[in-house]
Amino acid sequence: MTAALVLAAALADPRLPPKSAFPPETPRYPNVWFYIDARRAGSYEKAVKLVTERLRRAMRMREYHGPFDNPEGCDFEARLEHLQPWEDPARRRLQHSHAFHIRYYYRTLERAKLHRIRLADGRDYWRFAASAHYEVEHTNPNHADVEACPICGRTGEYERYTGNLVEMVHDPLGLELVLAGKIRGQPVRHEDFDQLPVGGIGGLGEQRVLEGLRGDQNTLRIGVVFLRR
Repeated sequence: MTAALVLAAALADPRLPPKSAFPPETPRYPNVWFYIDARRAGSYEKAVKLVTERLRRAMRMREYHGPFDNPEGCDFEARLEHLQPWEDPARRRLQHSHAFHIRYYYRTLERAKLHRIRLADGRDYWRFAASAHYEVEHTNPNHADVEACPICGRTGEYERYTGNLVEMVHDPLGLELVLAGKIRGQPVRHEDFDQLPVGGIGGLGEQRVLEGLRGDQNTLRIGVVFLRR
């Protein structure tokens, strides 16, 4: 088997653990997974730091290390507020800006000995998870859901999905922003003087998006990012 085919096999089957590996207070299966070649980071701590610091800098996020108002079992989290203001004179009470929110999970995987794995390419990887979503910003009275919003609501390509709005809309939007720096295919910029792009993890490694809603994976899509040496 060629090197390309071996890599493709690893990308196709990252052997994700079950949702039961995470604390009971974690409501959804993490929708972003990072696999870091063990030869690229000498320890699990370094692997986690490599990715989280890259994301913090690229997206210009603020990190929160607790205490949290609603941690959902995470180790720490990061946020971006006041993105893509939606203004609709006909529905002023529903107007809002948006927030990107990502929660990181790694200690629970380490405790369960699920933080290191060998895949079909014969390489050992450190891995950790995150739950990313895009929603009505936290300071808005409508937080977190406005179904009619053309940006974070059950509209456009997501109109056909029924069920929990976070699982079906907010999660895949958050995944898109992490991987591509876009929401619904459009680049997102910070709402400040410079209007710099929010960015994302793009270019850091190979990416694959898997279909969710299988077994205990109660989220629409799951992204996997491989950082190989």
